[in-house]
Amino acid sequence: MKKPNFFILGAPKCGTTSLAYWLSKHPNVFISPHKEPHYFNDDLRFHQYSWRDFEHYLSLYEGANRNHKIVGEASTWYLLSQTAVQNIEAELGCVRYIVMLRNPVEMAPSLHGQLLLSGRENVVDFETAWHLQERRRQGKAVPWNCPDPECLQYKKACSLGEQLTRLYKTVDKCRVLPVFLEDIQKDVHGEWGRILDFLDLPMWADLDFKTENQARHWQWLWVRDIKIIYVRMLRQLGLPWLRIGLLKNLVGATIKESRRKPLSIELRRELEAEFAEDINELAKLTKRDLSHWIKG
Repeated sequence: MKKPNFFILGAPKCGTTSLAYWLSKHPNVFISPHKEPHYFNDDLRFHQYSWRDFEHYLSLYEGANRNHKIVGEASTWYLLSQTAVQNIEAELGCVRYIVMLRNPVEMAPSLHGQLLLSGRENVVDFETAWHLQERRRQGKAVPWNCPDPECLQYKKACSLGEQLTRLYKTVDKCRVLPVFLEDIQKDVHGEWGRILDFLDLPMWADLDFKTENQARHWQWLWVRDIKIIYVRMLRQLGLPWLRIGLLKNLVGATIKESRRKPLSIELRRELEAEFAEDINELAKLTKRDLSHWIKG
């Protein structure tokens, strides 16, 4: 059985889902059918999957064959985790990593929207959720369906300079490819070629480069909560996910694509000030001018 030799470490809401999907279409790449196993981040409880042990985790790659030169997965919280990369290195040795990066001032509200969609967040207004971070760090005002309050610490989750610094303390830079979401948006074909070069893969351009995991929201949050309770009940009973017609129709009618509400000038300035030091650190690590992220 093949073992993973490559990981997209994150970060969340930085284009990881799209990149994993594009790579899965390449004839020489096998991406885990369970995109985000979150097996190696044993210090976080964001995702509670039942991988009994490493051999059970490796069963995700049973479909990989001799044509698949690159085998891997894309768990978006590995970059934030204190232990994930160390665990990967201990189990698998010299593997390659791609890190997706984004302006944290844009990433934080986008992450809030994703957590609201999944039910881990229950405060609809991002500004309110941002200012709840200290209370939530103390275990207060945490949603009932949030397995770990750590995921509601938006500043920590979006401090990519700090996270990349920690990664480079464990892994040689030659095995890490930072990719900026804004570069993909400006020149997707150029970035795609750079990614394939990093993975030593031949060019494969039979793609439409469609964006995956676009922003969505629940029109009625009570439908979201019913679905969460239903899935949790099935999981506790050891039963597979069963789509009930009425619930399926409700979910389909309730989840809508959305455009995020623009930040107020005051909140944007606050976020820029909060992230300024981390952005400067990321700029140094990537040897890139990121001054346009901090408008001042």
